Amino acid sequence: MKHKKSLLKLGAIQTMLMAIYHFFIPIQFQWREYLDEGIPTINWALFTINNYFSFILLVLGFSLMYHLTNKHHNSEVLKTLSWILLLFWGFNTVYQIVEPMPLPARLGWLSWTLVGISALNSGLFVLALLVSRKEHSV
Repeated sequence: MKHKKSLLKLGAIQTMLMAIYHFFIPIQFQWREYLDEGIPTINWALFTINNYFSFILLVLGFSLMYHLTNKHHNSEVLKTLSWILLLFWGFNTVYQIVEPMPLPARLGWLSWTLVGISALNSGLFVLALLVSRKEHSV
């Protein structure tokens, strides 16, 4: 149980950090400079989708951490949150491999770093779910 909780806590922390980082991506990559002023609805939608995504990811990570630290945690809730985050990070990994983020050559390393972070997070949730399954089969 201790190893599973450690894996899930690390996964929750990584998820929350990525969510927080995503709130600042539009500033980091200066999205406004590249948007067409004539299409305000699409511009709004781009920022809105990013913020919704960031918020949902933050809530999922926070919810997992809350249930991990709650003395009366529900193992089904932990399992469900773990599966949701595994599916997210797994999809994220595959998508980034199939459709890498276009980056300038000087930032090419970042593309593989992001894939690595996604794969690492997927692995954390896979391991935690495997440990959980093993614990329940004994």
